[in-house]
Amino acid sequence: MDFLTESKIAEFNRLLRLPQPALDVLYEAAAIVREHSGLRELLRQSGLSRIPVADADNDMGALAATVAEYPKFLEDHAAYLRTEMGDRAGMFAVILVLGLLDRTIAYYGSKRIPEEVLIETLKDLTIWMKHHYAHNGTWGLAELSWLLNHATGQLFRLGRLQFAHKAFNHAVVVLRNANSGEVVILSEPGVNYRRDGRVDGTNGKYESEQGWQARYDQSDDRFIVGNPIRSSGFASEETIRLSASDWVVVLRRGDPVLEVHIPEDGPMRPEQCRESFDNATRFYREQFPEKPYRAFVCTSWLLDPQLADLVPAPANITSFQKTFSLFPVLSDERETYRRVFGTDDLDPVTASRDTGLRRAIVEYAEAGHLLHGGAGLLLADAI
Repeated sequence: MDFLTESKIAEFNRLLRLPQPALDVLYEAAAIVREHSGLRELLRQSGLSRIPVADADNDMGALAATVAEYPKFLEDHAAYLRTEMGDRAGMFAVILVLGLLDRTIAYYGSKRIPEEVLIETLKDLTIWMKHHYAHNGTWGLAELSWLLNHATGQLFRLGRLQFAHKAFNHAVVVLRNANSGEVVILSEPGVNYRRDGRVDGTNGKYESEQGWQARYDQSDDRFIVGNPIRSSGFASEETIRLSASDWVVVLRRGDPVLEVHIPEDGPMRPEQCRESFDNATRFYREQFPEKPYRAFVCTSWLLDPQLADLVPAPANITSFQKTFSLFPVLSDERETYRRVFGTDDLDPVTASRDTGLRRAIVEYAEAGHLLHGGAGLLLADAI
């Protein structure tokens, strides 16, 4: 329980840099746990103590596997935490993250990753604690599963953007022409699309009779046949046929990629994003040469192709979209509303129109249209 002492928390906060009100509540919550035998036992049951700090370099995989159960563990004991901690119950998730930090710090040291990267990466804790306060009126953390990526060395903030080494898990296949270098994205077979090229079920809307199903066929050694993803980011019902001797698959499900995530931390200027991609290229080459990757991949509400028509052409959103080749994913409007308005639902009558983006989205909704998420990829050798 050493990590719950005031001196240790103050030491950690040199890296966390929590705002003073949040830090004061963390001191209070830690004191509650220290002095409560049942809460101390609950902390022991988390399994954290079974993983030694000294072997952090070798044990981060084991650590990640152990803490993957934390969110369910927290959910299973939510009622008990509310009873015993009152309005400080939301801080137990922060305490779990705190309990991992010695291992996180040791891992960064073993990899010789600059402390500045750790500080920038951990800024997400403050961002999500502020979200908790805004929505609940108390300090805490509702995004424990997300922050575990940071604490177990699975995700790094490298400038404006965050990156995580993962397996590609989208229903598209990317091919490149061996002669011209042209890149084409085809849908995986069996994906159901609507007539508009969106994945069937987007925004909860289905076209069981009018929709269509993608095909992808390499049974003929001479050709690859499939449904392309148009430059607009939507799938085309018209199949194309590519010469198998000229076209090479360069990315498909299961291949290693760097997932790109966008922390909620101010504007996304084009030059900042470009710098982040350069940082990531250099960082993974130097720190993780054993982790190759084939592409950068991003899934976000910011990659909805419709947004390009709602914001001025030079806007940061438009510029970010142009970084990627877009493709559709199953999604709905809730993430957009949550990020822009702070709520899953949008009432055009009461919604704020105090920014150009908010005003455009409200007017779009009033016209009967729905926004949704999107995805994009950038091949690693294109950087």
